Amino acid sequence: MGNRIMTRLDRYLLRETLPVFAFGLALYVGLGLLSNVLARSAYVGQMPLGGMLAWLGLQVPAILSQTLPVAVLFAVLLGYGRLARENELLVMQAGGISPRRTARWLLVGGVLLAALSFCLNEWVIPWSTKQTVLTWWRSFDSNGGVFRLVGQDLPVGKLRLFFGGYDAAKNELTRVRVQQWEDRRLTVYFAERGRLEGTALKLQGVKGFVLDMDRLPPPEFTGLEQVEAFFQDYVRAQNLAQSLTIRLSLSQDDLVSRFSNYSSTALDSSQPPSHWWRQARDPAATVKEKVEARANLHAALAQAFAPLVLLWLALPVAVKRASSPGVALGLALVLTVAYYVLFGLGGVMAQTSVWAPEIAMWGANALAVAGGWALGRGVYR
Repeated sequence: MGNRIMTRLDRYLLRETLPVFAFGLALYVGLGLLSNVLARSAYVGQMPLGGMLAWLGLQVPAILSQTLPVAVLFAVLLGYGRLARENELLVMQAGGISPRRTARWLLVGGVLLAALSFCLNEWVIPWSTKQTVLTWWRSFDSNGGVFRLVGQDLPVGKLRLFFGGYDAAKNELTRVRVQQWEDRRLTVYFAERGRLEGTALKLQGVKGFVLDMDRLPPPEFTGLEQVEAFFQDYVRAQNLAQSLTIRLSLSQDDLVSRFSNYSSTALDSSQPPSHWWRQARDPAATVKEKVEARANLHAALAQAFAPLVLLWLALPVAVKRASSPGVALGLALVLTVAYYVLFGLGGVMAQTSVWAPEIAMWGANALAVAGGWALGRGVYR
C-alpha cells in the first residue's frame, strides 16, 4: 500500500528537491535574521547575550513564513531544472509519465506548506511578533519600552490615551489624558499620574470634563467673549476622588508591541487573520478600520497560499527555462524580487484605497498563477 501511494520515482524526485529546499530555507532565514541585525547594529551590541539570542529566535516564525515561498521556488528551479537539463523528465515522458504526475508530491507539499503558513499566521506569529518587540525593549529598559509611547495619541478601543511623560523609576505615566466620544458626548479625564497594571489604568489626581453636544443650541455669536461664556455654561467639570481606575482593552505589553515604532510596515502582523475577519465584519468599525482589516486579512491569506502559488509557477519555468544552474539561480532571484515587489505594492495600495484590498493583496498571486498557466503547456495541460 505504501509503495502504491509513493513510488520509487516519487522518492527519487523528492530526494532531488527536499535537500535543496532545506538548504534554501536555512539560507533565507539566516539572511532574514542577518538583515534585522544589521538594521539595528548600533544597538544589538549593547544587548545581553541571552536577550539577543531570544530576540533572534523569536523572529524565526515570521521570517519562516516569508521565506517558505522563496525556498520552494529555489528548490523546484534547481531540482527540476537539473532533471530537465539532463533529459530525465524527457525519459519519464517517453515512458508515459507526465510532468504533472511527477510533480504530484510536490503539489501535495505545497498544500501542506500553505496550511503551515496559515497556522503560523494565526497562532504563532502574532505571539512571537509581540514577544520580539518586548524582548528588544526589555534589553534596554526593565519596564519594557513604555518610554517609547510618550507623546503619542494612542487609540485603545473606543478610548484615546495620551501621556506627556514617564517616570521609569516608579513605572508611572505623568500628565495623562484619556478621552472618549459616545455619539455626540465627549468625556475627558486629566490625571497627574497613572500606572498600567494589566489592562487596568489606575489614575491619581484626576479631573473630569464632559461636553454634551446635544445640549448645545445653535446660537449666533458676535464675539469671542460670548463663545467663552457660552461654553463655560455647557462644559461640566468635576473633581473626582483621588484615584480612578479605567479598564482598557489593551495591556501595557500590548501597547508597547503595537505603538513603540519598533518597525514600520504597511501591514500589521501582530494580529491573527481571525482578528481582522472579525473587525472587517464589525458594524461599529469605521470605514478606515474596515479597509485596514480587509487589507491585513487578505495579506495573511495571500501570504499563506504563496508557497503553493510559487510552486505552480516554478514547475513550468524549471522545465522550460532553467537551462543551467546559473540560469536557475538567476530566475529564482528575479521571480522572488518580482513577487515581493508586487506584494509590497499591493499592501501600500490596499491601505491607501487605490484598489480594493482584495484585488491589491491577491494581485501578485494572481499574476503568478496566470504565468504558471501560460508557461504550463506540456506540464499542466
